[in-house]
Amino acid sequence: MGVIHATRGDTLADVVERILDKGLVINADIAISLAGTELLNIKIRAALASFETAAKWGLAFPSDVRIAKPLAKTNL
Repeated sequence: MGVIHATRGDTLADVVERILDKGLVINADIAISLAGTELLNIKIRAALASFETAAKWGLAFPSDVRIAKPLAKTNL
């Protein structure tokens, strides 16, 4: 998967749509130590994507989530 760079003119809605369509993974380890003593250790593992994209990449869902049924479209 290649890196996609934002271009001028992209609105926030465009960026959110792109993130939900392609997915975003955050993987971070943060450790704060003072004089050799570890004070804080934070490990972050997060994925942000639409249900359709997450299912495409094989991410697990909670047991009560049904993704096989498409969402109903409403006329606004």
